[in-house]
Amino acid sequence: MRPLGACTWIYGAPLEDALGRIAASGCDGVELLGEPGMWTPDAVRRLLARTGLAPLALTASCKVPETRRDLAHPDPSIRAEAVAYVVDCLQFAAAVGAPVVQMLPSGESRLAPLSSREQEWQWSVAGMRTAAREAERLGVRIAIEPLNRYEAYLVTNTPSALIYLRDVGSPLVGMTLDLFHANIEEPDIAAAIHAAGSRLWHVHVADSNRRGLGRGHLDLPPIAAALLDIGYTGAVVLEIVPPEGTAGLDRDVRESVAALRTALSPRSR
Repeated sequence: MRPLGACTWIYGAPLEDALGRIAASGCDGVELLGEPGMWTPDAVRRLLARTGLAPLALTASCKVPETRRDLAHPDPSIRAEAVAYVVDCLQFAAAVGAPVVQMLPSGESRLAPLSSREQEWQWSVAGMRTAAREAERLGVRIAIEPLNRYEAYLVTNTPSALIYLRDVGSPLVGMTLDLFHANIEEPDIAAAIHAAGSRLWHVHVADSNRRGLGRGHLDLPPIAAALLDIGYTGAVVLEIVPPEGTAGLDRDVRESVAALRTALSPRSR
């Protein structure tokens, strides 16, 4: 059974409030914002126990220039901060029992190389290899997430993600597929899922307009069938942003959880 969850960052609310709303929506677990300094592991474990939610992952927070978390940046001090950030997230994930930390190969919102793409690719790969050594020590996996071309430039789709994983060469580094980004970048999302296969460790879900499922034009049945085909057992996590705010968010999460449970049931095939 694939656990279903939601990301805390989409609520814009204190962690306790967000977890209560996620639990009330029928989710099995939660994906925490990747900001280890915001909470203590003990506090997070207590809130998870209170709500009955499982810790599913940490979301990378790599917006630039707001942060210096850019594995591909020409400045070695910025790259070092990005590696340190991943390591902090891995250690926090291990402390709260989350199995996966997501990370971006380059800074979010940077849309072009500052040096050359080839050089920045090598810098990013080297930094990810360093972080992977800590992942191996802790037993927590890293999943890189391709973002669409309007939010990143280095890794934007499944083919480039798989080449990146090949170059990193660590059994502790796999990939996330975000259906919103995939709707923009993948000619065939089901084919991308088949191509990723066993390297697909985490899935983010939103409809084509970032709303809840059924409120855009995402074709969910073939996507769900592809996940079943590859034997996907990782988490499926909602990362939706409805335009009307929190009331719409609670409704969209609740309806999306129900749609996913139906679509991912073997009986639906």
